[in-house]
Amino acid sequence: MTERTPPDYDAVVVGAGFSGIYLLHKLREAGFNVVLVDAAAEPGGIWYWNRYPGARVDSQVPLYEFSLPELWRSWSWSERFPGWEELRAYFRHVCD
Repeated sequence: MTERTPPDYDAVVVGAGFSGIYLLHKLREAGFNVVLVDAAAEPGGIWYWNRYPGARVDSQVPLYEFSLPELWRSWSWSERFPGWEELRAYFRHVCD
């Protein structure tokens, strides 16, 4: 039998929504070796699952986005209250 070496992480972040992605960023910025896991196939948290017609945010941008300057400069919203399609694209952009 082959012996497997367990992964060496300082932290495991569960959930790839706004909070999980932000925590991943801050922990890595602090020098920690971190892995992010989620039940969904893509990042976005609730916006991965809420894909029904008309689903959109109820808080306008810029309140509903990451507070990281590098993301402000690299993403432009098409409207003040984006729908789920644009939010999923935003999460893919953030995680690239």
